Amino acid sequence: YGNLKNGADDIKKHKWFATIAWDKLVRKEIPPPYKPEMKDEKDVSNYEDIPESTELPPSVPAAADPFTDW
Repeated sequence: YGNLKNGADDIKKHKWFATIAWDKLVRKEIPPPYKPEMKDEKDVSNYEDIPESTELPPSVPAAADPFTDW
């Protein structure tokens, strides 16, 4: 679905989405099921705190690496 000859229409016509009024959705006439409260447009309080470091610890200690002598 979606990557076939009819593109997105294949997805939109799937029975799972049968109740979606796509024209209203495009015109933003359907209210969202959940709208988080925001203090301003830069408010990130609804997001999880992520540490600054992106460095990950080694998954296997060098001494226990099963592929050392592979």
